[in-house]
Amino acid sequence: MTRKRPAKPITTTEKVLDIQDYLKYKNKRDYVLFIVGVTTGYRAGDLVILKARDIREALRKSEFTILEGKKKNSKNIREKNRKPRTVEIIPKVDKLLKDYIKDKKDYEYIFQSRKGINRPIGVQAVSNILKEAGEYFGLYDISAHSMRKTYAYKIYIESDRDIVAVKELLWHRSIEETKLYIGLDREKYHQYSKSLGDYVRWYFLFLSMNV
Repeated sequence: MTRKRPAKPITTTEKVLDIQDYLKYKNKRDYVLFIVGVTTGYRAGDLVILKARDIREALRKSEFTILEGKKKNSKNIREKNRKPRTVEIIPKVDKLLKDYIKDKKDYEYIFQSRKGINRPIGVQAVSNILKEAGEYFGLYDISAHSMRKTYAYKIYIESDRDIVAVKELLWHRSIEETKLYIGLDREKYHQYSKSLGDYVRWYFLFLSMNV
């Protein structure tokens, strides 16, 4: 059985903006969901179940406070450690969300599925949407979880590569977990592998010597 490849972060601002614009022209729901995902680092499963009343409460406080599903449902976390994660809503997102929910009723899911009435979109559907958008711009292994990883990678770069800061923001248990999560070891290995090219002369030079 083929092993599923882990989701990758989107590592450049240009590509994040490209995908954002691509989604904006296709579907406002997907556009807003993507922006909230990459600016809060919440998992897609925690975002799709938000209702308009949840958003209004978050906007009133200028922050989200969500008990993440993975922490809530894990049997390996002690009850005292099941605490909600709080994330600031940045001004641009505040404005976007206010506009997006202005006509929605409190009980309505804000990221609704096209199937049924007042049902949230599924995480797999979000993955399919982002996979299509990513591939349009030459990015592969992009899924719903890429939003959270993109958030983490941006924090890592903007904090001058402070892996501890990322670990704390994601509530990971170890630095090794965080490094693996955002693919730092894989990124370093790729850079080291590229350096091996120094051992090989350009192929066209070799051909010109043998004409």
